[in-house]
Amino acid sequence: MYQLLIALLFLNVSALTWTAVLAPSKQAFQPVLVEPTIPALELRQDVDEVVYRSTSSKTQSSCYTIGPYNSEKAAQQVAGKVRGFGLAVNIRHMKSMETLNFFVYIPPATEYVQAEKMARDIAQNDVQDVKIIPDGPYQNAIALGFFNNLNKAKRHAEYIRYLGYDARYTEQQAPREVFWVDYDEPFGSNTPVQAWSAAVDATSEVQRIPRSCR
Repeated sequence: MYQLLIALLFLNVSALTWTAVLAPSKQAFQPVLVEPTIPALELRQDVDEVVYRSTSSKTQSSCYTIGPYNSEKAAQQVAGKVRGFGLAVNIRHMKSMETLNFFVYIPPATEYVQAEKMARDIAQNDVQDVKIIPDGPYQNAIALGFFNNLNKAKRHAEYIRYLGYDARYTEQQAPREVFWVDYDEPFGSNTPVQAWSAAVDATSEVQRIPRSCR
């Protein structure tokens, strides 16, 4: 029994000596973390700065134009209110054709006598405001009235055609200068530009139109 204890003690001492002194180092068997032909990965230190630049470069806004205003003064007043709201604003001048009225007529006759006969016949059917145009590009044409509403002009021309005459209508226009207000609006700001427009100039029939942001 004593010899068995001596043998076990010898084995324990031998195992401890092998583990502590004679056993090969484990570092020699660790895999290589970096291959010579592949560059090592580097940890970036400016991550916060890159994220800030990427988020701040995206402007969360919509762009609109409102108008047309009949006077530059009205456009300037609305632009001032938009600018006071803290938004970028710009005024654009544009040339526009304004509809004055709709002219109903019968094309010019070859001779004045022919036009006079047609005018007399049309007037007998309770048609008001029948006139012969004496000169100009419509010489010997028969004027049948001016209308502010297109539908009224169409109906009047259709009635004259029903009577057997080649009645037509055309839009009378004149050039005028109008003004538009361009502005950028951040999402959710709900700028009350249309209410400002109504307060500044009730005569201008304005509309707000989305536009591309530059």
